[in-house]
Amino acid sequence: MTDALEKAWAAVTAEGRPYMPSNGTEGEIFQEGWCAHCARDSEFRRQFMETGNPQVDGCEILAASLRGEQPKEWFYRNGEPICAAYTEDPACPVRCPYTKEMF
Repeated sequence: MTDALEKAWAAVTAEGRPYMPSNGTEGEIFQEGWCAHCARDSEFRRQFMETGNPQVDGCEILAASLRGEQPKEWFYRNGEPICAAYTEDPACPVRCPYTKEMF
């Protein structure tokens, strides 16, 4: 990277800076990494997968972001976007990227 590009990237990913996906692809990547494994949205996901018609509200943080509102829980830490409200769903844990598929 050039010096100017490195400085620009450092400003964008500055510690504590609010995070909002810039497009649908980036948003889907963030949701897959965080929301898909979070207990805050687990019942909604379960009902959606089973019936296609969930009867419970999902994560209000995710819903707010889809309305275009900036969630205060989404910000940069160590140069990466995070959700500070994330709680791992025991029924859908994040897999270790170094664990091989066994079956």
